[in-house]
Amino acid sequence: MTGLGTRLSRTIGRAGVVVIAVAAAVLLVAPLAAATPDADADAAITQAWDAGGGPTGPLGIKDGGVYPIGAGFGQNFAGGKIFFTPDTGAHAMTGAILDEYQSLGGPADGDLGFPTIDEGDGKAPGSRNTTFSAADRPVIFWTPDTGARVVRGAVNAAWDKLGGSAGVLGVPTDDEAYSGDDVSQTFTGGEITWNRKSNAFTTTPPELADQLAGLEIPGDVTTAIAAARRAAGGPLGPLGAPDGGQYAIGSDGAGQNYAGGKIFYSPATGANVLTGQVLAKYESVGGPQGDLGFPTGDEADGGLAPMSKVAGFAADDKPVIFWTPDFGAVIVRGAMNAAWTKLGGATGQLGAPTADQTADGDVVTQKFSGGAISWNKSTNEFTTEPASLQSQLKGLEVPGAKSPEAPAATAAGSDGGSQWFRPSPWWLLGIVPVLVLVGVVTAAVVLNRRRHDRAPLDEFDDDDYDDDDRDEHSGPIPVGDFGEGRSTWAMPGDERGDRASRPDADGPDGFVADLSADQDAIDTAPTPVVTAAEDEPEAPWFSDLDDPDPVTTAEPVVAVDPVPTSAPVVDEPVVPQVEPEFDSGPPSGRHAAIHFEEPVVAEPSLRLASGGGRDAPNGYPIKADTKTGLYWTPDSGGYDDVQPEIWFASEEFALTNGFAKG
Repeated sequence: MTGLGTRLSRTIGRAGVVVIAVAAAVLLVAPLAAATPDADADAAITQAWDAGGGPTGPLGIKDGGVYPIGAGFGQNFAGGKIFFTPDTGAHAMTGAILDEYQSLGGPADGDLGFPTIDEGDGKAPGSRNTTFSAADRPVIFWTPDTGARVVRGAVNAAWDKLGGSAGVLGVPTDDEAYSGDDVSQTFTGGEITWNRKSNAFTTTPPELADQLAGLEIPGDVTTAIAAARRAAGGPLGPLGAPDGGQYAIGSDGAGQNYAGGKIFYSPATGANVLTGQVLAKYESVGGPQGDLGFPTGDEADGGLAPMSKVAGFAADDKPVIFWTPDFGAVIVRGAMNAAWTKLGGATGQLGAPTADQTADGDVVTQKFSGGAISWNKSTNEFTTEPASLQSQLKGLEVPGAKSPEAPAATAAGSDGGSQWFRPSPWWLLGIVPVLVLVGVVTAAVVLNRRRHDRAPLDEFDDDDYDDDDRDEHSGPIPVGDFGEGRSTWAMPGDERGDRASRPDADGPDGFVADLSADQDAIDTAPTPVVTAAEDEPEAPWFSDLDDPDPVTTAEPVVAVDPVPTSAPVVDEPVVPQVEPEFDSGPPSGRHAAIHFEEPVVAEPSLRLASGGGRDAPNGYPIKADTKTGLYWTPDSGGYDDVQPEIWFASEEFALTNGFAKG
């Protein structure tokens, strides 16, 4: 009974532990389950409401419960609203400032973010303000005389630097206004203007601008895109509503789609708007990751009646896309754009472009509604239609016409050596298998030569043959002379057999029989006759073709180790396939003696470009550039404009060495 009681006590004890553990888990999990985002928001908003006086304060009584909005939560009250996020906390807004905030989209559809402080008194007498969480540090500032105005970004930073509402400029009298790359805002005591391209300020009074030199401008990619959208008219402009979220382009660019267009951003160009056919043309040639680069400005009026649009891009040859209803969207770039601009652009005598430029050898031509421009890239000379315009283009500098020179070879220095060029790591990876291939080919040729030159006992000691290829006492069985003073060696017929082989069959050494030897050499070779015993087989790397008889008049076919006839190389030439040659002397053994000619060294598959020439060397028509990893064939677009670093003999060699077609 004592044992039974002990076991019962243990069972009851364990059950008690389980019950206690379950109860503890319930008590611990219950608060966690209650700590939801809604519950946190409700608690924070209620605390802020109580701190402001609760139902007797300016907000009054609650008007419904907490609801999600944007990235946070909100709650309505009789006299205003409280908005909350974990990062900004809970803050109240009322009256005209709340109305302005909601008219701009509020926390859900606007670009101000959530409030970061409770609405409170400003520095100016009778003023009120609230700040917001967007990266360009916006504020809504209100006075009875001027109403509620948003001040943000560069203008807000400058206004604050000059004393804010208590300084010389006073309080804002209007919202920001955009004109090209300039954003301006007026105040009771003057005006601030900031140019987003030059990052320079101008002010009224003018002397205030000196205090703003080097001022840090707050913002990020998102606020830059938001500013570009506001400059284009905001939600009521041509862009319309957002279509999805912001996305990355390349390493540091970004884009945002809208119902009516797109905004593209990079640190070097800022955020710029494209719409309609200009956007369609841009994306048809690769968009921001094509060779035009990012747009450098918003799509703008092209200056032609009744309608035209133009946008510039960041590529070195300063391209633009110009659109008219009559001719659509056309790219004008490089020499064509420089000459067209010099002659007055679309409003000059040439008028609007009618089609993209074309190239005929060194001559690039583009047609316009009022004539044409041609430019010879080798002579840097322009011709025009009408011809009277040509004189105005003499000595015109062509943007992007000079490509970087290939790095010159340097003499040996402190690093202990010289170098041709510095290929990128991916290109070096392509060299390794090529060098391995060259090594294999060279080894194969050396092996074949050694097979011919070695002593008789070694004729069949390759790994391909087993010990049965020798007799018990003296190795392979001699059957006759092989060449000068040498013997041929055969193996017992029951091991190899003396069977005929198809001309295309694999030889005994595992390689395909090679029927590509020079037919004249075969035709003039003496016919070997074998007088060995019946079970004396042929040498193991030959085919009998059709005659199984030991005495044969069939012309011998020689199979050699396969050697590629061509292979892409970098530093060493390809060793071509070496064809065997029959000895002109008397035959010995079953087959004629075999010679191997000295390897013929093929021409290299590439040449390094030297100097600044762009004309292809004889036999090397393919241009390649290690910095971009691209190659160009003579029929490639822009072939004549490319300054090569390497010339390849064929497109195949360029591809093998890791280049992609440009």
